[in-house]
Amino acid sequence: MRISAEEETKTWRPHPLVLSGAPTKRWHLIELASSLTHNRGIMTVSTVLTNDDTGSERRKNMERNIREHLNKRGIQCLVRVTTAPDAFEGAERLVESYGLGSLVPNTVILGDSENAEYRQKFCDMIAHFHSQQRNVMVVHENEEKEYGERKRIDIWWGGLKGNGGLMIILGYLLQSSRNWYDAEVRIKMVVDDEQAEEEVRENLARIVNKIRTGAKPEVIVANDKSFNEILHESSANADLVLLGMAEPDEEKDFTAYYERLQQRLSGLPTTIMVLAAEEISFGEVLMQQDSFTE
Repeated sequence: MRISAEEETKTWRPHPLVLSGAPTKRWHLIELASSLTHNRGIMTVSTVLTNDDTGSERRKNMERNIREHLNKRGIQCLVRVTTAPDAFEGAERLVESYGLGSLVPNTVILGDSENAEYRQKFCDMIAHFHSQQRNVMVVHENEEKEYGERKRIDIWWGGLKGNGGLMIILGYLLQSSRNWYDAEVRIKMVVDDEQAEEEVRENLARIVNKIRTGAKPEVIVANDKSFNEILHESSANADLVLLGMAEPDEEKDFTAYYERLQQRLSGLPTTIMVLAAEEISFGEVLMQQDSFTE
């Protein structure tokens, strides 16, 4: 009740719902969520079973087994196993119904899916989460590099509004976590020519100094190169890349847009596609960032 009455920008922190399936298969999602919460946010690891014959006893046993596995690895979280005829439908129901009052998951973390057969359902699910005002983080894992040395995070930025503010918060939280402690966070912006470079550099430096996250601003002149070329050249040695996603209702064909985005990620380090949905100013949240670690 007290949380409900407080100003959101002063109390905001990520409360992730991790759609992990079997935790051992997608441990990188759980590790990421734990690094973001610092054991202070409310984190839930969830699995959707699609077997219609699954009874309540089996669900309870699976929840208990997952909880024991996570406890052994030092992960503090809630566990939820649910059933549905379809995994995507089950995930949507879970996001809609799970939580109490203000204590609901505000951020959904899930792995990327390159299975063309389910791409439409996958994209519809992302759109549904966004319509429910849940931030979405889709993790496209580089299975060979995983999270690399956890020393450098690249944020490709377009401003404080929407995705931009949330991505800087995520970078700051990771940087101050045990797994990513003192990693270098680079905020990257691309300009068309050298004429625009100086003004953008000054503006970006002023914003970075104001939010006091320790991130390093970097302005890149395109010089007729495509964004895709610049992205792959500039972030080739990063350990983690954060990219914003367009809002589903702004794209005529979100599935086709998502397919193009997936093609862009080929060969990159592990990349998180970020879609902000909450009706709060993440720029204002950043001004309160000391409260994340209190």
